[in-house]
Amino acid sequence: MKEDIENTSNSSKETRNVFIGAKVTPTQKEYIKSMATQCGMTISDYLLSCAYNFKPKVRLTKEEAALLQNLDDCRSDLVKYTSALHGMSTKQRMAMFNQIPFMVNWLKELGNVAESVCQFLNTVKEKNKIPSNPKSEEK
Repeated sequence: MKEDIENTSNSSKETRNVFIGAKVTPTQKEYIKSMATQCGMTISDYLLSCAYNFKPKVRLTKEEAALLQNLDDCRSDLVKYTSALHGMSTKQRMAMFNQIPFMVNWLKELGNVAESVCQFLNTVKEKNKIPSNPKSEEK
């Protein structure tokens, strides 16, 4: 799961070799471990991110990933339909739909849906990262 983590430290040669300990209850330990695992991070990376006021994102479950793939397939279909409509002559499109104002609005809405899906997909694909220092994150 370490490939899901992007270290944004300014010094790539600097290694984390100082230990900081904290006493927690067994329940708290399990919660922290569970959250780190859900975010695709090590416990150290998760706690460091939280210390810098960064809220790591929970990774997708297998079911959510399957739904996301289905959504991506739908977006692909919308792009294909739009391309097919653009490839038709004006006469063919008029004969096919006959209500041009309705179809223009329909195509605009399809474009908006496709754009929203693309934005969602890009957001979900972003990796969790460890902020380099708290002051740079506050600006």
